Amino acid sequence: MPKSTQPADPEKFNLLRLASPALSVWEICRWLVANADSLACPLATIRLLMSPSAKEKQKLTPIDLGEGKQLKRTNIEPADWTHFVTEAIDWRKEAATDPRSMTFFYYSGHGLERLGRPLITLADFTDPAAGGVLQRSCEVTANFVLGMAPSANRPDIARTQFYFVDACRETVMDYPGLANAPGTVWDPLPGIDDRATPMFMASYPGSIAQAIAGKKTDFCEALIKSLENGAENPDMNDPQQRWPVTSFTLNTALDNHFLEKKTGQYAPATGTIFKKVTLRWLTSPPEVEFRLVIRPDAAIGVTGLALERVGGGFRKDISPSAADHPYAVTSQAGIFQLTAKAAAGFADITDTQLINQERRNWPISMAVAPLAAPPAAPLPAPPAGDGMGG
Repeated sequence: MPKSTQPADPEKFNLLRLASPALSVWEICRWLVANADSLACPLATIRLLMSPSAKEKQKLTPIDLGEGKQLKRTNIEPADWTHFVTEAIDWRKEAATDPRSMTFFYYSGHGLERLGRPLITLADFTDPAAGGVLQRSCEVTANFVLGMAPSANRPDIARTQFYFVDACRETVMDYPGLANAPGTVWDPLPGIDDRATPMFMASYPGSIAQAIAGKKTDFCEALIKSLENGAENPDMNDPQQRWPVTSFTLNTALDNHFLEKKTGQYAPATGTIFKKVTLRWLTSPPEVEFRLVIRPDAAIGVTGLALERVGGGFRKDISPSAADHPYAVTSQAGIFQLTAKAAAGFADITDTQLINQERRNWPISMAVAPLAAPPAAPLPAPPAGDGMGG
């Protein structure tokens, strides 16, 4: 595949060599190892394939596996079709032993959209020996995800399966001479499909995913951030009252991240079956960024705020200022109490609010202070008497 400095090849869909996916996969692997104890299911195995660019190889620092062991890039097989299919088959076998188990699939690399279906492509998918330019790609949902469904041969396959597809989805138009349908990893033979299969995509159909060469992709960065802080409320039914990162809260966290970046990236979560399932647990409230918004505009430059997290751990005083409004605050999620004091013309208020990643804007409506009643007019003096008795 051409380098970014070389002309694109129309016969290879004008795709250029990437310099971020392998680094992103490596960092996701590092995160899973480092946070294995907090996952909803114990970490059993990690199967990792990648074909790093020269720029990426310099940044693939060893991953600490504990007990003096390290994972090094030199031990990783290339992400070509043969190795991918072999590892996928073994991965499915491991996932088919307990329905209470969970799988985590992350792909980063070139992606395409054909006939309304997203494709993931392997490192050698443009190899002429493949028998067709798409033969070493697969339809991620219609083939790969569907092939992980329960079947007569795999009745005990994991019922919770997370999928993350960090790739572009540029549309491929069928034209005369284009290779037949994409390759297949396996023949799906599903039974009653009662899984949860939340899938998170890095781009909308027809659009591209973004990255800077030699750095993690935007989606990888967002995913790690969301895995770290993407909880909303503690689970009161949990004996430890931990904070769950679920498929739903992860979706909100990713959406918030890209809305703030304003890149237009990230499609809403999809999946053959999108249920609320827990991926990991946080033992303490996650960090959340929120904004205090004063209304009306006339109250912005004259209102001072005192913000305190109920239970302690955070307090912030904000002096009246129009320059920094809306006021950005970073703290652990929780219940906050706020006191707003304004100059003459607005009444002071005290308010309490639950703040988490779902509720990240706190509108503060300053009411106009009631006008003071004018002093009562003195009663008229009685008329002077004439001095005559009755």
